Amino acid sequence: METFGVHMFYFVIWLFISSYGAKTGQDDSPVVSTVTGQVRGTTAHTTDLPDKPIYVFLGILYAAPPVGELRYRPPQPALPWEGVREAVDYGSYCPQNLLYFNMIDFPIKLGVNMTMSEDCLTLNIFTPTAAIDTNLPVLLWIHGGALSVGMGSFPGFESLAAHQDVVVVSFNYRLGVLGFLSTGDETIPGNYGLLDQVRAMVWVKENIRNFGGDPERVTIFGDSAGGVSVSYHLLSPLSKGLFQRAISQSGVYKTMPVNPQPLQMTKMLSEAVGCDAKDTAAIATCLKEKSVDELLEKVAPIQQMLGLLTFLPVVDGVFLKSDPVDPTQTKTEVNTADYLLGVNNHVFGWIMLPAIQRDPLVGISKEDFIKFVKAVTLLSYQDNPNLDKMVDTIVAEYQHPTTPEDPMAILFQLSHAFGDFMFVGPTVLAADKHADAGGRVFLYENQYRPSIHPNRPDWVGCDHMDDLFMMLGLPFVEVLETPINYSKTDGHVSLSMMAYWANFARTGDPSDSTGGPTDSPSLPTWPQYTPDNPVYMKLDVVPTTDVGLKPDKVKLWNEIIPDLAAVKKDEL
Repeated sequence: METFGVHMFYFVIWLFISSYGAKTGQDDSPVVSTVTGQVRGTTAHTTDLPDKPIYVFLGILYAAPPVGELRYRPPQPALPWEGVREAVDYGSYCPQNLLYFNMIDFPIKLGVNMTMSEDCLTLNIFTPTAAIDTNLPVLLWIHGGALSVGMGSFPGFESLAAHQDVVVVSFNYRLGVLGFLSTGDETIPGNYGLLDQVRAMVWVKENIRNFGGDPERVTIFGDSAGGVSVSYHLLSPLSKGLFQRAISQSGVYKTMPVNPQPLQMTKMLSEAVGCDAKDTAAIATCLKEKSVDELLEKVAPIQQMLGLLTFLPVVDGVFLKSDPVDPTQTKTEVNTADYLLGVNNHVFGWIMLPAIQRDPLVGISKEDFIKFVKAVTLLSYQDNPNLDKMVDTIVAEYQHPTTPEDPMAILFQLSHAFGDFMFVGPTVLAADKHADAGGRVFLYENQYRPSIHPNRPDWVGCDHMDDLFMMLGLPFVEVLETPINYSKTDGHVSLSMMAYWANFARTGDPSDSTGGPTDSPSLPTWPQYTPDNPVYMKLDVVPTTDVGLKPDKVKLWNEIIPDLAAVKKDEL
């Protein structure tokens, strides 16, 4: 815990350096002051706006390196530095097993020519102006990757900043064995990756004004585990007041629910690396002495055995007071910030399929379909006496109506069953709970499949992460390591999606472009969602609205299966 004197020291430094604001270095690179020191960035351009520079600042420390005794501790503020630091290269990404990146069919390879280090808590800023008090809306990106992989160096943020006159911030946070390991007590409480995210929000609150951003208009947004993180921040007392709006893309808290028994996993790792697994204090001391490489090496087979979703948030009493799906949770515990959330219409369509079928082009048998459904149901409900009835209900709901024995039709249905279970049902549940608590909600289903996947089968729709290419404006950015040919329609959809997201960040209404660029697209009205009027936007070449997102499937996962699970053995 910091002392009052240290806080005052940082405050005095901030008063001194912020009076200088942004200025131009000798090489015309922008120099901006932060609470801890000055940074020099560079400029970037999009392919369609060559005369509009975006000022880019990469690898800025937002916290002290979480090494040594700071491993498995909440992030501490970065220490001040003298002079001007170069902010022209991404910082190292946080320790992770990159094998998982190589397992997915994704057209952009991340982490190329970058280093991995435990000293990884850095952030990146993309802004159309480096003038103080311009008060542009801020979009703070939380990357995905199952809370086990990923990095804040995804390309494209300069495109969103350029086309919509917003400040975009991305960052790294601790992952997997270093970010979410927990002993289930005060020794290693866990949630360090989420606490890093809070620390990044604090940094933005303290510094973003000097980069042209408005600290009172910050929208946190993320995809997959990033969207999951966003939904947890809406429930955390530590995050209140640090952001005004939130966007979850294909992921909410029930997609990655809390781990009720984190110590089991921690003991497995502790034994694997040769630590005393009997006492949590001894485990903590020993794990801090182990190298990152050894921890990653020993945890990999454990994750392969238990699944990638091994490291999850926990109820630690600090970041998270209670389980979000606990029906006793009160509405006063919810941050009622404006909330935009949704899913892609084939969110388990291709990238994730190899997890259940190595060769998705051959389909699966009905027997394997039932086996997979039973395995997932067992994982969620363990030894529930109604397990077989749950499995029968799910299988009956997803049996293909015309070709129930065709292996490809069965795999297609299974992909939607898993997508509805992990993403669609949880997203509608989160939307309902947030609206019931008094928050404004805007719901969507993204139906647009980008043209960048020519080798995917025609039956695959808008897959997991497909929205990133459009939402970040990648059709207008040159990714030299991985050239991608985008269509004219891709560009049109990208401009629309960026406008919806930026409008929401500006005004709280995705179709209200007040204060936005004069050349911003004119968009169809996006109505507000409520449980009584469950209207949602179907994002496509021409966005349209509909009412009731997959109501039968949502009812199955949010009502029927939980009701079956709640039946006690003596009631059967």
